[in-house]
Amino acid sequence: MTPLPSTNKRTEFGTIGCIVYGYPSSGGVLVKEADMVDMLFLSLNRLHPSHRSSDAVEEDQFCTLMRRVGATWWESEDDWGHAVIGMRDKTAEESRITVFGWPADGGVWVLRYASEMEVPRDFGRLRMAANMEERVLVMREYGAVYYRDVQEVEELREL
Repeated sequence: MTPLPSTNKRTEFGTIGCIVYGYPSSGGVLVKEADMVDMLFLSLNRLHPSHRSSDAVEEDQFCTLMRRVGATWWESEDDWGHAVIGMRDKTAEESRITVFGWPADGGVWVLRYASEMEVPRDFGRLRMAANMEERVLVMREYGAVYYRDVQEVEELREL
């Protein structure tokens, strides 16, 4: 029998970046291809792997933060992997690209695309932001919408 993949990992570094995982107590896995700003927001080490919390409450709190950087929920890591490599089609929700920017003075900026096909050709500029303020500046150039009250943001209401 093939052993099940580890669900202890929090971060997994590859050749071009880092994948961050969160394991909500309700099941499934949250996955985010993280940039430097995401790693800082999530208080994760940007240079060395880290592991999930063994405390369910702490892990759920981390998952809430992951939702705030646009992580997507998947049934399992295998399900995510199958969708990424094209073994199955992504659902509309799984295809959606949502970017959040959290300015120091409150509120949230939100940038939404139905899929990668809608993302501007130079969208990589967003990944070059060194901090959240720079991210917000670039997001505004792409037409992000500002919400003073986080509860007005559909994707964040459940948090």
